[in-house]
Amino acid sequence: MTNLRTAVRHGLLAVLVMLAFVPWAGAQQLGHYIGGFSGLDNGTSAPPGFYAAEFGLVEPVSSIKGPNGRTVLQPDINVGGAITAFSYISQKKILGGEYGMAFMVPVLNTRFNSNLFNKSAQSAGISDIMFEPVNLGWAKGAANYTLNYAFYAPTGDFDPSSPLNTGLGFWEHQVSGGMSLSLDKKKLWNASALTVWEFNHSKLGEDLKPGPIFTGEYSLGRRFFKYQMNAGLVGFASHKLSTDTGSAVSPLTKGYLDRGFGAGGEWKYTDIKHHLAYDVRFEQQYGVQLRTSGQVVVFSITYLKLTPPKPSK
Repeated sequence: MTNLRTAVRHGLLAVLVMLAFVPWAGAQQLGHYIGGFSGLDNGTSAPPGFYAAEFGLVEPVSSIKGPNGRTVLQPDINVGGAITAFSYISQKKILGGEYGMAFMVPVLNTRFNSNLFNKSAQSAGISDIMFEPVNLGWAKGAANYTLNYAFYAPTGDFDPSSPLNTGLGFWEHQVSGGMSLSLDKKKLWNASALTVWEFNHSKLGEDLKPGPIFTGEYSLGRRFFKYQMNAGLVGFASHKLSTDTGSAVSPLTKGYLDRGFGAGGEWKYTDIKHHLAYDVRFEQQYGVQLRTSGQVVVFSITYLKLTPPKPSK
């Protein structure tokens, strides 16, 4: 399940990020990843097997922040998303790590409610599809490591003149790497950290290229019920590394670097007997500049089909 979440964490919040670029509101263009989606064990790749998941998302956005972190708008924006994702981890090894891949299709339904929009304004459809052709995982004693490459294709509808789009309108490359660590001999207490690096192409039909973005995430959890449950605290920090470029960059945001922080909790349970895993995460955003700010609630059900290890000769 962790590997599938590693892949889907990039793509699920791709359906959210379309809210982060509202030119007339003073926000900047973010990438396809919003900090805070990965959580417990985010530095671990799953064992060999096939994984299929259905994710649900509810995200109320309460404010849009300006360059100094002050609220410039207080809209009532509600986002709902559904994600279908598949992941496969083989027993083949590359550089000593188990190799896997993933594919994700997000479907977005958004409704804006504020004095800036028609109350019936709505956008629904497939967002940008994510492919992860490289997922590598290593296990070394009490530590696990993961290194991944993914890219997004601009398959979602995008109109530069409209704030209601299911796609972002540009290709993106993502490289992520992380580590999970067991903190005690019984491997009950666990901590993890993940870094995500986004490199964006120019937007289609618009002279704007989003700057590269760095996101660092962390977690601290404890396992219960014979290691089937893991619960704990999660958080993130995200920052644009260089400014957006192009003639379409808003003069209100030109030269600024957006950022955001978040913290919350997560509960996950794996039912090996029935090949199912459940996950719920809530995070509150804070310290936001040039982005939307609110809460993120994500829940999922994953089907697990693990591959037994080959018998030793």
